[in-house]
Amino acid sequence: MQPVASKRTTNLIFFLGVIVLISIISMVSINAAFSVTDEIYNGVRVGNIDVGGLTVSAAEDKITAVFQEQTQNPPITLSYQNQQWSASVQDIDLGLDAAALAQQAYAVGRTGNAFYQLQEKYLAINRGHFIPLTLSYDAKKLVAFVTDVARAIDKDPKSATLAGSRAGVSIVPEESGFRVDIAKSVAEIARIMETKLPFVLPLSVDEIIPAIQAKDLDGIDGVISSYSTEFDPWDQNRSQNVALASKSVNGVIVRSGGAFSFNTYVGPRLAQYGYKIAPVFINGKLLPDWGGGVCQVSSTLYNAALLADMAIEERTSHYRPPGYVPLGQDATVADNQLDFRFKNTSSHNIYITSEISGNQLVVSIYGKLSGNPPEIQVVATDKKVLEPNTIVKQDPQLDLGKEITEVEGQKGFQVNTYRVKYLSGREVNREFLAADDFPPEDRVVRVGTKVPPRQTTK
Repeated sequence: MQPVASKRTTNLIFFLGVIVLISIISMVSINAAFSVTDEIYNGVRVGNIDVGGLTVSAAEDKITAVFQEQTQNPPITLSYQNQQWSASVQDIDLGLDAAALAQQAYAVGRTGNAFYQLQEKYLAINRGHFIPLTLSYDAKKLVAFVTDVARAIDKDPKSATLAGSRAGVSIVPEESGFRVDIAKSVAEIARIMETKLPFVLPLSVDEIIPAIQAKDLDGIDGVISSYSTEFDPWDQNRSQNVALASKSVNGVIVRSGGAFSFNTYVGPRLAQYGYKIAPVFINGKLLPDWGGGVCQVSSTLYNAALLADMAIEERTSHYRPPGYVPLGQDATVADNQLDFRFKNTSSHNIYITSEISGNQLVVSIYGKLSGNPPEIQVVATDKKVLEPNTIVKQDPQLDLGKEITEVEGQKGFQVNTYRVKYLSGREVNREFLAADDFPPEDRVVRVGTKVPPRQTTK
Protein backbone atom coordinates (compact mmCIF):
# COMPACT_ATOMS: atom_id res chain seq x y z
CA MET A 1 0.00 0.00 0.00
CA GLN A 2 1.38 3.43 -1.01
CA PRO A 3 2.13 5.73 1.96
CA VAL A 4 -0.20 8.74 2.42
CA ALA A 5 2.69 11.29 2.22
CA SER A 6 3.97 9.81 -1.02
CA LYS A 7 0.50 9.87 -2.54
CA ARG A 8 0.08 13.59 -1.63
CA THR A 9 3.43 14.42 -3.25
CA THR A 10 2.44 12.62 -6.44
CA ASN A 11 -0.88 14.51 -6.60
CA LEU A 12 0.87 17.84 -5.99
CA ILE A 13 3.34 17.24 -8.80
CA PHE A 14 0.47 16.24 -11.10
CA PHE A 15 -1.52 19.40 -10.40
CA LEU A 16 1.60 21.62 -10.81
CA GLY A 17 2.29 19.96 -14.15
CA VAL A 18 -1.26 20.64 -15.26
CA ILE A 19 -0.90 24.33 -14.26
CA VAL A 20 2.39 24.69 -16.10
CA LEU A 21 0.92 23.00 -19.19
CA ILE A 22 -2.11 25.27 -19.14
CA SER A 23 0.16 28.31 -18.74
CA ILE A 24 2.30 27.25 -21.68
CA ILE A 25 -0.77 26.64 -23.83
CA SER A 26 -2.17 30.03 -22.79
CA MET A 27 1.09 31.85 -23.54
CA VAL A 28 1.42 30.16 -26.90
CA SER A 29 -2.20 31.03 -27.67
CA ILE A 30 -1.73 34.65 -26.63
CA ASN A 31 1.51 34.88 -28.59
CA ALA A 32 -0.20 33.37 -31.60
CA ALA A 33 -3.04 35.86 -31.23
CA PHE A 34 -0.56 38.75 -31.04
CA SER A 35 1.26 37.44 -34.07
CA VAL A 36 -1.79 37.44 -36.30
CA THR A 37 -1.33 41.15 -37.05
CA ASP A 38 1.12 42.29 -39.70
CA GLU A 39 1.45 45.71 -38.10
CA ILE A 40 3.83 47.23 -35.60
CA TYR A 41 2.59 46.65 -32.08
CA ASN A 42 0.84 49.49 -30.31
CA GLY A 43 3.03 51.49 -27.92
CA VAL A 44 6.12 51.42 -30.11
CA ARG A 45 7.66 54.85 -30.70
CA VAL A 46 10.64 55.92 -32.78
CA GLY A 47 12.01 58.97 -31.01
CA ASN A 48 8.87 61.06 -30.45
CA ILE A 49 7.04 59.46 -33.42
CA ASP A 50 4.22 57.00 -32.63
CA VAL A 51 4.35 54.15 -35.16
CA GLY A 52 2.13 51.66 -33.30
CA GLY A 53 -0.52 50.02 -35.45
CA LEU A 54 1.24 50.92 -38.72
CA THR A 55 2.64 48.63 -41.36
CA VAL A 56 6.35 48.80 -42.01
CA SER A 57 5.77 50.81 -45.17
CA ALA A 58 3.41 53.25 -43.45
CA ALA A 59 5.82 53.65 -40.53
CA GLU A 60 8.67 54.43 -42.92
CA ASP A 61 6.56 57.08 -44.65
CA LYS A 62 5.53 58.63 -41.35
CA ILE A 63 9.08 58.72 -39.98
CA THR A 64 10.29 60.38 -43.20
CA ALA A 65 7.44 62.91 -43.22
CA VAL A 66 7.84 63.86 -39.56
CA PHE A 67 11.62 64.21 -39.97
CA GLN A 68 11.17 66.52 -42.97
CA GLU A 69 8.60 68.56 -41.07
CA GLN A 70 10.80 68.82 -37.98
CA THR A 71 13.81 69.92 -40.01
CA GLN A 72 12.17 72.58 -42.18
CA ASN A 73 13.59 75.04 -39.69
CA PRO A 74 17.04 74.52 -38.11
CA PRO A 75 16.75 71.37 -36.01
CA ILE A 76 19.51 72.35 -33.54
CA THR A 77 19.70 75.65 -31.69
CA LEU A 78 22.26 76.47 -29.02
CA SER A 79 21.58 79.23 -26.54
CA TYR A 80 23.57 81.23 -24.03
CA GLN A 81 22.13 84.15 -22.12
CA ASN A 82 20.22 86.18 -24.76
CA GLN A 83 22.02 84.75 -27.78
CA GLN A 84 21.17 81.82 -30.05
CA TRP A 85 23.02 79.94 -32.81
CA SER A 86 21.34 77.43 -35.14
CA ALA A 87 22.55 74.59 -37.35
CA SER A 88 20.61 73.46 -40.42
CA VAL A 89 20.40 69.94 -41.84
CA GLN A 90 22.99 70.89 -44.43
CA ASP A 91 25.38 72.35 -41.84
CA ILE A 92 26.01 68.95 -40.28
CA ASP A 93 24.73 66.62 -43.05
CA LEU A 94 21.86 65.46 -40.82
CA GLY A 95 19.81 62.51 -42.04
CA LEU A 96 18.16 59.25 -41.02
CA ASP A 97 17.42 55.78 -42.40
CA ALA A 98 13.62 55.64 -42.12
CA ALA A 99 13.42 52.14 -43.58
CA ALA A 100 15.81 50.69 -41.01
CA LEU A 101 13.97 52.40 -38.15
CA ALA A 102 10.62 51.07 -39.38
CA GLN A 103 12.03 47.55 -39.58
CA GLN A 104 13.46 47.94 -36.06
CA ALA A 105 10.02 48.99 -34.81
CA TYR A 106 8.36 46.01 -36.53
CA ALA A 107 10.87 43.63 -34.94
CA VAL A 108 9.64 44.51 -31.44
CA GLY A 109 7.93 41.37 -30.07
CA ARG A 110 9.01 39.28 -33.00
CA THR A 111 12.53 38.20 -32.10
CA GLY A 112 13.86 35.87 -29.45
CA ASN A 113 12.12 32.93 -27.81
CA ALA A 114 8.37 32.80 -27.22
CA PHE A 115 8.59 33.99 -23.62
CA TYR A 116 10.75 36.99 -24.59
CA GLN A 117 8.46 37.91 -27.50
CA LEU A 118 5.40 37.77 -25.26
CA GLN A 119 7.08 39.89 -22.61
CA GLU A 120 8.19 42.50 -25.15
CA LYS A 121 4.70 42.69 -26.72
CA TYR A 122 3.04 43.03 -23.35
CA LEU A 123 5.38 45.80 -22.21
CA ALA A 124 5.06 47.66 -25.52
CA ILE A 125 1.26 47.65 -25.39
CA ASN A 126 0.95 48.47 -21.72
CA ARG A 127 4.00 50.61 -21.00
CA GLY A 128 5.34 51.62 -24.40
CA HIS A 129 8.55 50.74 -26.20
CA PHE A 130 11.03 53.47 -27.14
CA ILE A 131 13.44 53.20 -30.09
CA PRO A 132 16.11 55.94 -30.29
CA LEU A 133 15.83 58.19 -33.33
CA THR A 134 19.18 57.10 -34.72
CA LEU A 135 20.31 59.96 -36.93
CA SER A 136 23.32 60.18 -39.19
CA TYR A 137 25.45 63.32 -39.19
CA ASP A 138 28.98 64.50 -39.85
CA ALA A 139 30.60 64.43 -36.41
CA LYS A 140 33.43 66.74 -37.52
CA LYS A 141 30.96 69.33 -38.81
CA LEU A 142 28.98 69.15 -35.56
CA VAL A 143 32.14 69.74 -33.53
CA ALA A 144 33.10 72.60 -35.87
CA PHE A 145 29.66 74.18 -35.38
CA VAL A 146 29.93 74.05 -31.58
CA THR A 147 33.53 75.29 -31.75
CA ASP A 148 32.48 78.32 -33.81
CA VAL A 149 29.79 79.10 -31.25
CA ALA A 150 32.33 78.71 -28.45
CA ARG A 151 34.57 81.35 -30.04
CA ALA A 152 31.78 83.89 -29.64
CA ILE A 153 31.40 83.05 -25.95
CA ASP A 154 34.87 82.10 -24.71
CA LYS A 155 36.68 84.81 -22.82
CA ASP A 156 39.99 84.68 -21.00
CA PRO A 157 39.93 85.74 -17.36
CA LYS A 158 41.67 88.95 -16.32
CA SER A 159 43.28 89.12 -12.93
CA ALA A 160 42.87 92.15 -10.72
CA THR A 161 45.79 94.53 -11.10
CA LEU A 162 47.34 97.45 -9.27
CA ALA A 163 47.66 100.86 -10.84
CA GLY A 164 50.17 103.10 -9.15
CA SER A 165 50.24 106.89 -9.38
CA ARG A 166 51.39 109.86 -7.38
CA ALA A 167 48.02 109.86 -5.65
CA GLY A 168 48.57 106.32 -4.41
CA VAL A 169 47.56 102.84 -5.46
CA SER A 170 44.25 101.83 -7.01
CA ILE A 171 42.91 98.35 -7.70
CA VAL A 172 41.52 97.42 -11.10
CA PRO A 173 38.97 94.63 -10.40
CA GLU A 174 39.23 91.19 -11.95
CA GLU A 175 37.08 89.91 -14.82
CA SER A 176 35.90 86.30 -14.88
CA GLY A 177 36.58 84.19 -17.94
CA PHE A 178 34.20 81.83 -19.70
CA ARG A 179 34.81 78.60 -21.58
CA VAL A 180 32.30 76.42 -23.46
CA ASP A 181 32.68 72.73 -22.64
CA ILE A 182 32.74 71.60 -26.28
CA ALA A 183 32.94 67.85 -25.61
CA LYS A 184 30.06 67.97 -23.11
CA SER A 185 27.91 70.09 -25.44
CA VAL A 186 28.45 67.79 -28.44
CA ALA A 187 27.57 64.74 -26.34
CA GLU A 188 24.39 66.44 -25.10
CA ILE A 189 23.35 67.33 -28.66
CA ALA A 190 23.83 63.70 -29.75
CA ARG A 191 21.77 62.49 -26.78
CA ILE A 192 18.84 64.85 -27.38
CA MET A 193 18.75 64.08 -31.13
CA GLU A 194 17.81 60.50 -30.22
CA THR A 195 14.54 61.70 -28.69
CA LYS A 196 13.28 64.77 -30.48
CA LEU A 197 13.76 67.42 -33.17
CA PRO A 198 13.96 70.40 -33.23
CA PHE A 199 15.33 71.49 -29.86
CA VAL A 200 17.06 74.35 -28.08
CA LEU A 201 20.02 73.42 -25.89
CA PRO A 202 21.39 75.83 -23.26
CA LEU A 203 25.16 75.56 -23.59
CA SER A 204 27.36 74.27 -20.81
CA VAL A 205 29.69 77.20 -20.05
CA ASP A 206 32.29 77.08 -17.29
CA GLU A 207 33.23 80.22 -15.41
CA ILE A 208 36.96 80.69 -14.94
CA ILE A 209 37.93 82.55 -11.80
CA PRO A 210 41.03 84.75 -12.27
CA ALA A 211 44.17 83.86 -10.36
CA ILE A 212 44.23 87.26 -8.65
CA GLN A 213 41.07 88.86 -7.30
CA ALA A 214 40.60 92.32 -5.90
CA LYS A 215 40.35 90.92 -2.38
CA ASP A 216 43.87 89.51 -2.75
CA LEU A 217 45.20 93.05 -3.19
CA ASP A 218 43.40 94.54 -0.21
CA GLY A 219 45.88 96.13 2.15
CA ILE A 220 48.51 96.79 -0.52
CA ASP A 221 48.97 100.54 -0.51
CA GLY A 222 52.35 101.37 -2.02
CA VAL A 223 55.74 100.47 -3.45
CA ILE A 224 57.98 98.90 -0.82
CA SER A 225 60.96 98.46 -3.17
CA SER A 226 62.04 99.09 -6.75
CA TYR A 227 65.16 98.30 -8.74
CA SER A 228 66.17 99.04 -12.34
CA THR A 229 68.87 97.87 -14.73
CA GLU A 230 69.84 98.92 -18.25
CA PHE A 231 70.20 96.87 -21.43
CA ASP A 232 71.22 97.48 -25.03
CA PRO A 233 68.01 97.90 -27.08
CA TRP A 234 69.99 97.46 -30.31
CA ASP A 235 70.65 93.83 -29.39
CA GLN A 236 67.24 92.76 -30.66
CA ASN A 237 67.39 89.06 -29.73
CA ARG A 238 68.53 89.74 -26.20
CA SER A 239 66.02 92.59 -25.82
CA GLN A 240 63.16 90.29 -26.85
CA ASN A 241 64.25 87.68 -24.30
CA VAL A 242 64.37 90.33 -21.57
CA ALA A 243 60.90 91.57 -22.56
CA LEU A 244 59.37 88.06 -22.58
CA ALA A 245 60.77 87.13 -19.17
CA SER A 246 59.76 90.52 -17.78
CA LYS A 247 56.18 90.01 -18.96
CA SER A 248 56.07 86.58 -17.28
CA VAL A 249 56.79 88.00 -13.82
CA ASN A 250 54.68 91.13 -14.24
CA GLY A 251 51.46 91.13 -12.24
CA VAL A 252 52.45 88.25 -9.95
CA ILE A 253 51.09 88.06 -6.43
CA VAL A 254 53.04 86.30 -3.68
CA ARG A 255 50.87 85.60 -0.69
CA SER A 256 52.04 86.08 2.85
CA GLY A 257 54.19 83.08 3.75
CA GLY A 258 54.26 81.93 0.12
CA ALA A 259 57.27 81.41 -2.12
CA PHE A 260 58.10 82.78 -5.56
CA SER A 261 59.92 80.64 -8.15
CA PHE A 262 61.35 82.42 -11.20
CA ASN A 263 61.45 79.27 -13.35
CA THR A 264 57.83 78.43 -12.48
CA TYR A 265 56.54 81.74 -13.81
CA VAL A 266 58.92 82.22 -16.75
CA GLY A 267 58.94 78.60 -17.93
CA PRO A 268 61.36 77.04 -20.43
CA ARG A 269 63.30 79.48 -22.58
CA LEU A 270 62.54 77.83 -25.93
CA ALA A 271 61.93 79.02 -29.49
CA GLN A 272 58.30 77.85 -29.37
CA TYR A 273 57.65 80.44 -26.65
CA GLY A 274 59.26 83.25 -28.61
CA TYR A 275 62.76 83.20 -27.14
CA LYS A 276 65.75 84.00 -29.34
CA ILE A 277 69.41 83.02 -29.39
CA ALA A 278 71.61 85.52 -27.56
CA PRO A 279 74.93 85.40 -25.64
CA VAL A 280 74.94 83.50 -22.32
CA PHE A 281 77.70 82.23 -20.05
CA ILE A 282 78.27 78.50 -20.52
CA ASN A 283 81.15 76.99 -18.54
CA GLY A 284 82.67 80.43 -18.19
CA LYS A 285 82.47 81.23 -21.91
CA LEU A 286 80.12 83.74 -23.48
CA LEU A 287 78.34 81.67 -26.11
CA PRO A 288 75.09 82.01 -28.09
CA ASP A 289 72.15 80.06 -26.66
CA TRP A 290 68.38 80.24 -26.30
CA GLY A 291 67.10 82.81 -23.82
CA GLY A 292 70.24 84.89 -23.42
CA GLY A 293 69.36 87.94 -21.30
CA VAL A 294 66.76 86.29 -19.07
CA CYS A 295 69.22 86.41 -16.16
CA GLN A 296 69.00 90.21 -16.21
CA VAL A 297 65.34 89.89 -15.21
CA SER A 298 66.09 87.42 -12.40
CA SER A 299 68.98 89.60 -11.16
CA THR A 300 66.85 92.77 -11.21
CA LEU A 301 64.10 90.97 -9.30
CA TYR A 302 66.68 89.61 -6.85
CA ASN A 303 67.72 93.12 -5.91
CA ALA A 304 64.11 94.30 -5.61
CA ALA A 305 63.39 91.34 -3.30
CA LEU A 306 66.43 92.18 -1.17
CA LEU A 307 65.29 95.77 -0.78
CA ALA A 308 61.76 94.58 0.08
CA ASP A 309 63.24 92.50 2.93
CA MET A 310 62.12 89.18 1.43
CA ALA A 311 63.84 85.94 2.53
CA ILE A 312 66.04 84.58 -0.28
CA GLU A 313 65.64 80.79 -0.58
CA GLU A 314 67.70 80.07 -3.72
CA ARG A 315 70.17 82.23 -5.60
CA THR A 316 73.29 81.42 -7.63
CA SER A 317 75.89 83.82 -9.00
CA HIS A 318 77.11 83.77 -12.59
CA TYR A 319 80.43 82.25 -13.52
CA ARG A 320 81.44 85.72 -14.67
CA PRO A 321 80.01 88.91 -13.11
CA PRO A 322 77.52 90.60 -15.48
CA GLY A 323 77.78 94.31 -16.05
CA TYR A 324 74.15 95.27 -15.38
CA VAL A 325 74.28 94.90 -11.55
CA PRO A 326 77.01 95.60 -9.00
CA LEU A 327 79.48 92.86 -8.15
CA GLY A 328 77.85 90.13 -6.04
CA GLN A 329 74.27 91.22 -6.73
CA ASP A 330 73.43 88.96 -9.68
CA ALA A 331 71.20 85.86 -9.78
CA THR A 332 71.61 83.43 -12.65
CA VAL A 333 68.94 80.94 -13.72
CA ALA A 334 68.85 77.93 -16.04
CA ASP A 335 66.00 75.72 -17.22
CA ASN A 336 65.40 72.84 -14.80
CA GLN A 337 68.77 73.49 -13.12
CA LEU A 338 69.16 76.83 -11.39
CA ASP A 339 66.24 78.79 -10.00
CA PHE A 340 65.78 82.06 -8.16
CA ARG A 341 63.37 81.72 -5.25
CA PHE A 342 62.32 83.96 -2.39
CA LYS A 343 59.71 83.78 0.37
CA ASN A 344 57.28 86.51 1.34
CA THR A 345 57.96 86.80 5.05
CA SER A 346 55.76 89.87 5.51
CA SER A 347 52.30 89.69 7.07
CA HIS A 348 50.62 90.89 3.84
CA ASN A 349 50.48 89.80 0.22
CA ILE A 350 52.92 91.46 -2.16
CA TYR A 351 52.49 92.28 -5.85
CA ILE A 352 55.30 92.31 -8.43
CA THR A 353 55.44 94.55 -11.49
CA SER A 354 58.13 94.25 -14.16
CA GLU A 355 58.15 96.79 -16.97
CA ILE A 356 60.34 97.93 -19.86
CA SER A 357 60.85 101.67 -20.23
CA GLY A 358 63.21 102.57 -23.06
CA ASN A 359 66.44 100.75 -22.31
CA GLN A 360 65.54 100.18 -18.66
CA LEU A 361 64.03 97.18 -16.91
CA VAL A 362 62.19 98.28 -13.78
CA VAL A 363 60.99 95.77 -11.19
CA SER A 364 58.83 97.01 -8.32
CA ILE A 365 57.30 95.23 -5.35
CA TYR A 366 54.07 96.58 -3.88
CA GLY A 367 52.97 95.80 -0.36
CA LYS A 368 51.69 97.21 2.90
CA LEU A 369 53.63 100.32 3.84
CA SER A 370 54.68 100.53 7.46
CA GLY A 371 54.95 103.71 9.48
CA ASN A 372 58.73 103.80 9.93
CA PRO A 373 60.37 101.19 7.68
CA PRO A 374 64.13 100.72 7.89
CA GLU A 375 66.31 101.82 5.01
CA ILE A 376 67.80 98.73 3.35
CA GLN A 377 71.07 98.66 1.45
CA VAL A 378 72.99 95.84 -0.19
CA VAL A 379 76.64 96.24 0.76
CA ALA A 380 79.64 94.50 -0.83
CA THR A 381 82.71 93.97 1.38
CA ASP A 382 86.06 92.20 1.29
CA LYS A 383 86.42 92.71 -2.42
CA LYS A 384 89.44 91.07 -3.95
CA VAL A 385 90.73 91.24 -7.48
CA LEU A 386 92.25 87.98 -8.72
CA GLU A 387 94.80 88.58 -11.43
CA PRO A 388 94.90 86.05 -14.24
CA ASN A 389 97.96 83.91 -14.86
CA THR A 390 99.76 83.98 -18.18
CA ILE A 391 100.17 80.63 -19.85
CA VAL A 392 102.86 80.45 -22.53
CA LYS A 393 102.52 77.83 -25.24
CA GLN A 394 105.45 77.08 -27.52
CA ASP A 395 104.42 76.94 -31.16
CA PRO A 396 106.89 75.25 -33.54
CA GLN A 397 104.85 76.49 -36.50
CA LEU A 398 105.36 80.15 -35.48
CA ASP A 399 108.58 82.01 -36.25
CA LEU A 400 111.06 82.28 -33.41
CA GLY A 401 110.37 85.21 -31.09
CA LYS A 402 106.92 85.97 -32.49
CA GLU A 403 104.02 86.10 -29.97
CA ILE A 404 100.27 85.77 -30.55
CA THR A 405 97.76 86.28 -27.75
CA GLU A 406 95.31 83.39 -28.00
CA VAL A 407 93.14 84.32 -24.99
CA GLU A 408 93.17 87.84 -23.57
CA GLY A 409 92.34 86.64 -20.06
CA GLN A 410 90.10 88.30 -17.49
CA LYS A 411 90.46 89.33 -13.89
CA GLY A 412 88.58 87.38 -11.25
CA PHE A 413 86.87 88.66 -8.13
CA GLN A 414 85.90 87.64 -4.64
CA VAL A 415 83.23 89.52 -2.74
CA ASN A 416 80.97 89.14 0.30
CA THR A 417 77.53 90.76 0.26
CA TYR A 418 75.33 91.80 3.17
CA ARG A 419 71.85 93.21 3.58
CA VAL A 420 72.16 96.11 5.99
CA LYS A 421 69.24 97.87 7.68
CA TYR A 422 69.38 101.43 8.97
CA LEU A 423 67.01 103.38 11.22
CA SER A 424 67.51 107.12 11.47
CA GLY A 425 70.89 106.64 9.82
CA ARG A 426 72.04 104.05 12.38
CA GLU A 427 72.80 100.45 11.44
CA VAL A 428 70.41 98.09 13.26
CA ASN A 429 71.00 94.79 11.44
CA ARG A 430 73.53 93.21 9.09
CA GLU A 431 72.58 89.99 7.31
CA PHE A 432 75.16 87.95 5.43
CA LEU A 433 73.90 87.07 1.95
CA ALA A 434 76.66 85.32 0.01
CA ALA A 435 80.36 84.89 -0.63
CA ASP A 436 80.82 84.95 -4.39
CA ASP A 437 83.92 83.77 -6.17
CA PHE A 438 84.44 84.66 -9.83
CA PRO A 439 87.64 82.87 -10.93
CA PRO A 440 89.99 84.65 -13.31
CA GLU A 441 90.46 83.49 -16.86
CA ASP A 442 94.10 82.85 -17.68
CA ARG A 443 95.82 84.77 -20.46
CA VAL A 444 97.17 82.40 -23.12
CA VAL A 445 100.07 83.40 -25.34
CA ARG A 446 101.61 81.39 -28.17
CA VAL A 447 105.37 81.94 -28.63
CA GLY A 448 107.09 80.91 -31.84
CA THR A 449 110.01 78.45 -31.73
CA LYS A 450 110.46 77.90 -35.42
CA VAL A 451 114.07 78.65 -36.41
CA PRO A 452 114.39 80.10 -39.93
CA PRO A 453 116.68 78.17 -42.30
CA ARG A 454 120.32 79.35 -42.30
CA GLN A 455 121.29 81.27 -45.42
CA THR A 456 124.58 80.30 -47.19
CA THR A 457 126.88 82.76 -48.96
CA LYS A 458 128.95 82.13 -52.05
